[in-house]
Amino acid sequence: MKSIHWFGALVLCCSLSPAVRAEESTITVIRVTPVLDTELLEYILSHQRAEVFERAMALDSKQGDAFWNVFDQYEQEKEELDGKRLRLLGTYISKHHTLSGEEATSMMEQSAANQQADLTLRQKYFKLMSQHVSPMVAARFAQLDDLIGMATRLAILGNVPLIGDVSTATGQSEKPSEAPASGASER
Repeated sequence: MKSIHWFGALVLCCSLSPAVRAEESTITVIRVTPVLDTELLEYILSHQRAEVFERAMALDSKQGDAFWNVFDQYEQEKEELDGKRLRLLGTYISKHHTLSGEEATSMMEQSAANQQADLTLRQKYFKLMSQHVSPMVAARFAQLDDLIGMATRLAILGNVPLIGDVSTATGQSEKPSEAPASGASER
């Protein structure tokens, strides 16, 4: 009796196998190559946030009134988060060569909390804008806010020194590492 169950299971697997393979072969992979709008990035880095939003949101007068009322509330809350981020950055810049492991851990935790707070705030105002204007306008706001934040962060982080001498923090010597042994893979 057991051999009949095994045989039935084998027949079932074999009969399903071509269907599964046929289904998988119909999947089409689409490669997307986004185009970087360097003009918009330059504008973001050279103008105030409100100006960037005004230019990129392209709102009619009815949408504009509702949008700007909610946006002003958003900016007030955003300023508090930006203040925390700037204080943390100032502390890091003044101590980056002498940070202890505990201080580095604390700064990373604070940085992660700031990023999470930014996302939470953006989600909160996406919901508010969806109610007061429309989900499409709210989504454009969230997308643009993320783009502005990312461009600003990259501009700042590109000029921030990396953390101090990590070799002393791990107990390694300060001399460069030796070449890998033959057959060892390099990173």
